[in-house]
Amino acid sequence: MGTRQQEKSEMTRRELKETATRLFLEKGYEAASIQDIAAAAGYSVGSVYRQWKSKQQLFMEIWDEYVSGFIRDSVIFAPEAPDCDTMIDYLLRRSRIFAGQELTKKLYSTSLMLSAMYDYEGLADWAHKYQQMLYLFLKQVSGSDDEPKLKTTASILHCLLNADAMSASDVKSPHYEFEYEVLKDNLIAIVNTCL
Repeated sequence: MGTRQQEKSEMTRRELKETATRLFLEKGYEAASIQDIAAAAGYSVGSVYRQWKSKQQLFMEIWDEYVSGFIRDSVIFAPEAPDCDTMIDYLLRRSRIFAGQELTKKLYSTSLMLSAMYDYEGLADWAHKYQQMLYLFLKQVSGSDDEPKLKTTASILHCLLNADAMSASDVKSPHYEFEYEVLKDNLIAIVNTCL
């Protein structure tokens, strides 16, 4: 494929994803058809199917890029050599920002429903890097070399932060509620188990 054709294909792909995202938010995943997406973007249905095999694949690519990007930024902009209080505040702030995003609130449950058959390549990579960031933070503040304990504690923190980030989504069950200060105190207590 020539450079000009490749640029055109990338532009078509980007425009279709932007339109699909907007329609998924406005109408919901089920109500937004491939025909709706193509028409709203000014393309043929065939243009959509040249890019993705299905509406599910289109949605999952959008979701993967959205979550991967958010986690990537969380890792990249994490404070360097923070104390426990600073890091927990940062992690909770990022969790709450994610929870407040319209995409999270409206489309998280759809991602759960569709994810059983999709491999989140970008998301898995960035989730691993986020987990590693938590592990290195724990190692730094504790001075411990007890790798199983540090990795387990990092996993516990990760799970709680994920649950907090999803608490504002449209998922009905399980629905968790976290008060900021209580959650912060508990996360600090968990970190302190490594000291």
